[in-house]
Amino acid sequence: MAISVTDTATGKGSFATPGGGEHEALLLLLAAQEARDTQRRAEEAAIDAEDYWTQAEEACAVEPIG
Repeated sequence: MAISVTDTATGKGSFATPGGGEHEALLLLLAAQEARDTQRRAEEAAIDAEDYWTQAEEACAVEPIG
């Protein structure tokens, strides 16, 4: 079941509260946005960490001259 942002914000979605609840719907929307942003930042950090690890492995694999 898909819940659209518009339905949630207007109080028509599954998370709608009885009696309107526009404030609660807005808080839910903001929490969902924050969760997505947090997940995106975590994924970017994991990619950066993997890049650093790869660079470190490559630096250690270089044979010294002489």
